[in-house]
Amino acid sequence: MIQTFTLTLIQKDVLKTLLYFDVFNYPLKFNEVFYNMPVRISKEDLSDNLQCLIEEGFIKEEKSFYLLSSSSVDIIDRRLKGNAEASETMHKAYYFSKKIASFPFISGVCISGSLSKNYYDEHSDIDYFVITKANRLWICRMVFILYYKTLSKKEKNNYCLNYFISEADLLIPDKNDFVATELAYLLPTVNYSMYKRVLKENSWYKKKFLNKGELPDLNCIEPPNPWYKKAIEFMFYGKFGDRVDDQLLYITLKHWQRKYPELSQEDFELQFRSRKNVCKYHSKGHQNKVLLLWEEKIKLFEKKFDVSLDCQ
Repeated sequence: MIQTFTLTLIQKDVLKTLLYFDVFNYPLKFNEVFYNMPVRISKEDLSDNLQCLIEEGFIKEEKSFYLLSSSSVDIIDRRLKGNAEASETMHKAYYFSKKIASFPFISGVCISGSLSKNYYDEHSDIDYFVITKANRLWICRMVFILYYKTLSKKEKNNYCLNYFISEADLLIPDKNDFVATELAYLLPTVNYSMYKRVLKENSWYKKKFLNKGELPDLNCIEPPNPWYKKAIEFMFYGKFGDRVDDQLLYITLKHWQRKYPELSQEDFELQFRSRKNVCKYHSKGHQNKVLLLWEEKIKLFEKKFDVSLDCQ
Protein backbone atom coordinates (compact mmCIF):
# COMPACT_ATOMS: atom_id res chain seq x y z
CA MET A 1 0.00 0.00 0.00
CA ILE A 2 1.30 3.47 -0.86
CA GLN A 3 1.39 6.34 1.58
CA THR A 4 -1.72 8.49 1.91
CA PHE A 5 -1.79 11.05 -0.87
CA THR A 6 -4.10 14.07 -1.16
CA LEU A 7 -5.76 14.01 -4.57
CA THR A 8 -6.77 17.16 -6.39
CA LEU A 9 -10.28 17.43 -7.86
CA ILE A 10 -8.84 16.98 -11.33
CA GLN A 11 -6.98 13.83 -10.29
CA LYS A 12 -10.16 12.45 -8.73
CA ASP A 13 -12.02 13.05 -11.99
CA VAL A 14 -9.26 11.34 -13.96
CA LEU A 15 -9.40 8.29 -11.70
CA LYS A 16 -13.19 8.08 -11.80
CA THR A 17 -13.07 8.30 -15.59
CA LEU A 18 -10.53 5.48 -15.84
CA LEU A 19 -12.52 3.43 -13.32
CA TYR A 20 -15.70 3.89 -15.38
CA PHE A 21 -14.07 2.57 -18.53
CA ASP A 22 -12.37 -0.15 -16.53
CA VAL A 23 -15.86 -1.61 -16.08
CA PHE A 24 -15.57 -2.42 -19.80
CA ASN A 25 -11.85 -3.35 -19.62
CA TYR A 26 -11.21 -0.37 -21.87
CA PRO A 27 -8.01 1.65 -21.33
CA LEU A 28 -8.00 5.21 -22.64
CA LYS A 29 -5.71 7.28 -24.83
CA PHE A 30 -4.74 10.76 -23.71
CA ASN A 31 -7.33 12.56 -25.85
CA GLU A 32 -10.04 10.19 -24.63
CA VAL A 33 -9.24 11.00 -21.02
CA PHE A 34 -9.41 14.68 -21.96
CA TYR A 35 -12.78 14.36 -23.72
CA ASN A 36 -14.30 12.41 -20.82
CA MET A 37 -13.35 14.94 -18.15
CA PRO A 38 -16.26 16.73 -16.41
CA VAL A 39 -14.14 19.86 -15.88
CA ARG A 40 -12.57 22.31 -18.28
CA ILE A 41 -8.85 21.74 -18.33
CA SER A 42 -5.96 22.38 -20.69
CA LYS A 43 -4.18 19.41 -22.16
CA GLU A 44 -0.98 20.58 -20.48
CA ASP A 45 -2.63 20.50 -17.03
CA LEU A 46 -4.14 17.10 -17.75
CA SER A 47 -0.76 15.75 -18.80
CA ASP A 48 0.81 17.01 -15.56
CA ASN A 49 -1.91 15.41 -13.46
CA LEU A 50 -1.66 12.10 -15.29
CA GLN A 51 2.09 12.06 -14.74
CA CYS A 52 1.59 12.75 -11.04
CA LEU A 53 -0.87 9.85 -10.75
CA ILE A 54 1.63 7.59 -12.49
CA GLU A 55 4.43 8.62 -10.16
CA GLU A 56 2.23 7.98 -7.12
CA GLY A 57 1.34 4.48 -8.39
CA PHE A 58 -2.38 5.02 -8.96
CA ILE A 59 -2.26 4.46 -12.72
CA LYS A 60 0.20 3.46 -15.42
CA GLU A 61 0.86 4.25 -19.07
CA GLU A 62 1.47 1.45 -21.53
CA LYS A 63 1.64 1.73 -25.33
CA SER A 64 0.14 5.27 -25.14
CA PHE A 65 -2.83 4.01 -23.09
CA TYR A 66 -3.70 4.99 -19.54
CA LEU A 67 -5.06 2.34 -17.19
CA LEU A 68 -5.26 1.56 -13.50
CA SER A 69 -2.04 0.29 -11.95
CA SER A 70 -3.86 -2.94 -11.01
CA SER A 71 -5.21 -3.57 -14.52
CA SER A 72 -3.66 -6.19 -16.76
CA VAL A 73 -1.90 -4.85 -19.86
CA ASP A 74 -3.72 -7.60 -21.78
CA ILE A 75 -6.74 -5.30 -21.98
CA ILE A 76 -4.73 -3.08 -24.33
CA ASP A 77 -4.46 -5.85 -26.92
CA ARG A 78 -8.14 -6.63 -26.35
CA ARG A 79 -9.01 -3.01 -27.02
CA LEU A 80 -6.85 -2.78 -30.15
CA LYS A 81 -8.49 -5.90 -31.55
CA GLY A 82 -11.93 -4.47 -30.74
CA ASN A 83 -11.04 -1.17 -32.40
CA ALA A 84 -10.01 -3.00 -35.57
CA GLU A 85 -13.26 -4.99 -35.55
CA ALA A 86 -15.22 -1.76 -35.06
CA SER A 87 -13.57 -0.19 -38.09
CA GLU A 88 -14.56 -3.18 -40.19
CA THR A 89 -18.10 -3.21 -38.78
CA MET A 90 -18.83 0.50 -39.14
CA HIS A 91 -19.68 0.37 -42.84
CA LYS A 92 -22.19 -2.38 -42.07
CA ALA A 93 -23.73 -0.26 -39.32
CA TYR A 94 -24.21 2.63 -41.74
CA TYR A 95 -25.78 0.25 -44.27
CA PHE A 96 -28.26 -1.11 -41.73
CA SER A 97 -28.97 2.39 -40.42
CA LYS A 98 -30.24 3.26 -43.89
CA LYS A 99 -32.41 0.13 -43.94
CA ILE A 100 -33.80 0.95 -40.49
CA ALA A 101 -34.60 4.51 -41.59
CA SER A 102 -36.63 3.02 -44.46
CA PHE A 103 -39.20 1.75 -41.97
CA PRO A 104 -42.33 3.88 -41.60
CA PHE A 105 -42.36 6.78 -39.18
CA ILE A 106 -38.60 6.72 -38.51
CA SER A 107 -37.10 10.17 -38.80
CA GLY A 108 -33.61 9.71 -37.35
CA VAL A 109 -31.05 7.03 -36.44
CA CYS A 110 -27.88 7.07 -34.34
CA ILE A 111 -25.44 4.31 -33.46
CA SER A 112 -25.04 3.78 -29.72
CA GLY A 113 -23.50 1.15 -27.45
CA SER A 114 -19.96 -0.18 -27.78
CA LEU A 115 -19.68 0.50 -31.51
CA SER A 116 -20.24 4.23 -30.97
CA LYS A 117 -17.14 4.10 -28.77
CA ASN A 118 -15.13 2.35 -31.46
CA TYR A 119 -15.28 -1.16 -30.00
CA TYR A 120 -16.76 -4.38 -31.37
CA ASP A 121 -16.13 -8.07 -30.69
CA GLU A 122 -17.82 -11.46 -31.10
CA HIS A 123 -20.16 -10.70 -28.19
CA SER A 124 -21.22 -7.28 -29.48
CA ASP A 125 -24.43 -6.18 -31.16
CA ILE A 126 -24.99 -3.13 -33.32
CA ASP A 127 -27.12 -0.88 -31.10
CA TYR A 128 -29.26 1.93 -32.46
CA PHE A 129 -30.97 4.94 -30.95
CA VAL A 130 -34.08 5.59 -33.06
CA ILE A 131 -36.18 8.75 -33.33
CA THR A 132 -39.72 8.38 -34.64
CA LYS A 133 -42.39 10.79 -35.76
CA ALA A 134 -44.83 12.08 -33.15
CA ASN A 135 -47.71 9.77 -32.12
CA ARG A 136 -46.43 6.88 -34.24
CA LEU A 137 -43.65 5.37 -32.11
CA TRP A 138 -45.55 2.19 -31.29
CA ILE A 139 -46.75 1.60 -34.83
CA CYS A 140 -43.18 2.10 -35.98
CA ARG A 141 -41.96 -0.45 -33.43
CA MET A 142 -44.68 -2.95 -34.37
CA VAL A 143 -43.70 -2.86 -38.05
CA PHE A 144 -40.06 -3.31 -37.15
CA ILE A 145 -40.78 -6.21 -34.75
CA LEU A 146 -42.78 -8.03 -37.44
CA TYR A 147 -39.77 -7.75 -39.74
CA TYR A 148 -37.32 -8.64 -36.95
CA LYS A 149 -39.10 -11.93 -36.26
CA THR A 150 -38.36 -13.08 -39.82
CA LEU A 151 -34.58 -12.74 -39.34
CA SER A 152 -32.06 -15.40 -38.38
CA LYS A 153 -30.27 -15.16 -35.03
CA LYS A 154 -27.13 -13.91 -36.78
CA GLU A 155 -29.05 -11.26 -38.72
CA LYS A 156 -30.75 -10.02 -35.55
CA ASN A 157 -27.36 -8.86 -34.21
CA ASN A 158 -27.45 -6.15 -36.89
CA TYR A 159 -30.76 -4.74 -35.64
CA CYS A 160 -30.63 -4.00 -31.90
CA LEU A 161 -33.22 -1.24 -31.69
CA ASN A 162 -33.58 -1.10 -27.93
CA TYR A 163 -34.40 2.60 -27.55
CA PHE A 164 -37.11 4.42 -29.48
CA ILE A 165 -37.93 8.05 -28.76
CA SER A 166 -40.48 10.33 -30.39
CA GLU A 167 -39.94 13.76 -31.89
CA ALA A 168 -42.76 14.95 -29.62
CA ASP A 169 -40.59 14.56 -26.51
CA LEU A 170 -36.85 14.06 -26.93
CA LEU A 171 -36.01 14.55 -23.25
CA ILE A 172 -34.45 11.47 -21.59
CA PRO A 173 -35.43 11.41 -17.88
CA ASP A 174 -32.49 9.30 -16.65
CA LYS A 175 -29.80 11.83 -15.72
CA ASN A 176 -26.79 9.78 -14.71
CA ASP A 177 -23.25 9.11 -15.91
CA PHE A 178 -24.24 6.12 -18.04
CA VAL A 179 -26.86 8.06 -20.02
CA ALA A 180 -24.58 11.09 -20.26
CA THR A 181 -21.86 8.90 -21.77
CA GLU A 182 -24.27 7.34 -24.26
CA LEU A 183 -25.48 10.78 -25.35
CA ALA A 184 -21.95 12.14 -25.66
CA TYR A 185 -20.96 9.21 -27.89
CA LEU A 186 -24.06 8.99 -30.09
CA LEU A 187 -22.96 8.58 -33.69
CA PRO A 188 -25.47 10.14 -36.14
CA THR A 189 -26.11 8.11 -39.28
CA VAL A 190 -29.52 9.32 -40.49
CA ASN A 191 -30.86 12.91 -40.19
CA TYR A 192 -28.12 15.02 -38.62
CA SER A 193 -30.57 17.76 -37.59
CA MET A 194 -32.44 15.22 -35.44
CA TYR A 195 -29.19 14.24 -33.73
CA LYS A 196 -28.62 17.93 -32.94
CA ARG A 197 -32.14 18.24 -31.54
CA VAL A 198 -31.67 15.23 -29.24
CA LEU A 199 -28.46 16.69 -27.81
CA LYS A 200 -30.02 20.13 -27.41
CA GLU A 201 -33.02 18.72 -25.53
CA ASN A 202 -30.66 16.76 -23.26
CA SER A 203 -27.97 19.40 -22.90
CA TRP A 204 -27.50 18.50 -19.21
CA TYR A 205 -25.08 15.76 -20.35
CA LYS A 206 -22.56 18.39 -21.48
CA LYS A 207 -21.79 19.25 -17.85
CA LYS A 208 -20.08 15.87 -17.65
CA PHE A 209 -18.28 16.28 -21.00
CA LEU A 210 -17.09 19.86 -21.04
CA ASN A 211 -14.19 19.13 -23.41
CA LYS A 212 -16.08 16.98 -25.91
CA GLY A 213 -17.96 18.64 -28.73
CA GLU A 214 -20.76 17.33 -30.92
CA LEU A 215 -19.83 15.26 -33.94
CA PRO A 216 -19.76 17.01 -37.32
CA ASP A 217 -22.07 16.08 -40.18
CA LEU A 218 -19.81 13.75 -42.14
CA ASN A 219 -21.51 10.55 -43.32
CA CYS A 220 -25.04 11.26 -42.12
CA ILE A 221 -27.78 10.79 -44.75
CA GLU A 222 -31.29 12.16 -45.01
CA PRO A 223 -34.12 9.72 -44.17
CA PRO A 224 -34.99 7.60 -47.22
CA ASN A 225 -38.62 7.60 -48.31
CA PRO A 226 -39.39 4.45 -50.37
CA TRP A 227 -42.88 3.76 -51.66
CA TYR A 228 -43.73 1.17 -49.01
CA LYS A 229 -42.80 3.60 -46.25
CA LYS A 230 -45.10 6.22 -47.72
CA ALA A 231 -47.87 3.64 -48.17
CA ILE A 232 -47.81 2.43 -44.57
CA GLU A 233 -47.60 5.97 -43.23
CA PHE A 234 -50.67 6.87 -45.33
CA MET A 235 -52.48 3.79 -44.01
CA PHE A 236 -52.09 4.99 -40.43
CA TYR A 237 -52.81 8.64 -41.09
CA GLY A 238 -54.92 10.80 -38.78
CA LYS A 239 -57.05 9.75 -35.80
CA PHE A 240 -57.06 6.09 -36.87
CA GLY A 241 -53.30 5.99 -36.54
CA ASP A 242 -53.52 7.74 -33.16
CA ARG A 243 -55.89 5.06 -31.85
CA VAL A 244 -53.76 2.19 -33.19
CA ASP A 245 -50.62 3.67 -31.67
CA ASP A 246 -52.33 4.06 -28.27
CA GLN A 247 -53.58 0.47 -28.39
CA LEU A 248 -50.16 -0.95 -29.26
CA LEU A 249 -48.63 0.93 -26.34
CA TYR A 250 -51.25 -0.55 -24.00
CA ILE A 251 -50.81 -4.10 -25.33
CA THR A 252 -47.00 -3.98 -25.14
CA LEU A 253 -46.96 -2.50 -21.64
CA LYS A 254 -49.33 -5.17 -20.30
CA HIS A 255 -47.31 -7.91 -22.01
CA TRP A 256 -44.05 -6.78 -20.39
CA GLN A 257 -45.70 -6.38 -16.99
CA ARG A 258 -46.89 -10.00 -17.17
CA LYS A 259 -43.53 -11.21 -18.47
CA TYR A 260 -41.44 -9.54 -15.74
CA PRO A 261 -43.61 -9.61 -12.58
CA GLU A 262 -40.52 -9.91 -10.36
CA LEU A 263 -39.35 -6.36 -11.18
CA SER A 264 -40.15 -3.50 -8.84
CA GLN A 265 -41.93 -0.51 -10.34
CA GLU A 266 -38.66 1.42 -10.28
CA ASP A 267 -36.66 -1.31 -12.03
CA PHE A 268 -39.44 -1.89 -14.57
CA GLU A 269 -39.48 1.81 -15.42
CA LEU A 270 -35.71 1.81 -15.85
CA GLN A 271 -35.54 -1.31 -18.05
CA PHE A 272 -38.88 -1.28 -19.89
CA ARG A 273 -39.98 2.33 -19.99
CA SER A 274 -43.16 2.35 -22.07
CA ARG A 275 -44.80 5.67 -22.65
CA LYS A 276 -46.38 7.50 -25.56
CA ASN A 277 -43.07 9.03 -26.64
CA VAL A 278 -40.50 6.47 -25.52
CA CYS A 279 -39.90 2.72 -25.69
CA LYS A 280 -36.93 1.37 -23.80
CA TYR A 281 -36.19 -2.35 -23.82
CA HIS A 282 -33.14 -3.28 -21.72
CA SER A 283 -34.02 -6.76 -20.45
CA LYS A 284 -30.57 -7.37 -18.95
CA GLY A 285 -30.55 -4.20 -16.85
CA HIS A 286 -27.28 -3.07 -18.43
CA GLN A 287 -27.46 0.51 -17.17
CA ASN A 288 -27.91 -0.53 -13.54
CA LYS A 289 -25.18 -3.14 -13.77
CA VAL A 290 -22.65 -0.69 -15.18
CA LEU A 291 -23.37 1.99 -12.57
CA LEU A 292 -23.23 -0.52 -9.71
CA LEU A 293 -19.98 -2.04 -10.96
CA TRP A 294 -18.49 1.44 -11.30
CA GLU A 295 -19.54 2.33 -7.77
CA GLU A 296 -18.03 -0.92 -6.50
CA LYS A 297 -14.75 -0.26 -8.31
CA ILE A 298 -14.58 3.23 -6.81
CA LYS A 299 -15.08 1.87 -3.28
CA LEU A 300 -12.45 -0.83 -3.74
CA PHE A 301 -10.01 1.73 -5.15
CA GLU A 302 -10.62 4.09 -2.23
CA LYS A 303 -10.06 1.29 0.27
CA LYS A 304 -6.90 0.03 -1.43
CA PHE A 305 -5.21 3.44 -1.61
CA ASP A 306 -6.85 5.02 1.45
CA VAL A 307 -8.18 7.97 -0.55
CA SER A 308 -11.53 9.52 -1.28
CA LEU A 309 -12.76 10.12 -4.83
CA ASP A 310 -15.66 12.25 -3.65
CA CYS A 311 -15.51 15.49 -5.62
CA GLN A 312 -17.98 17.41 -3.43
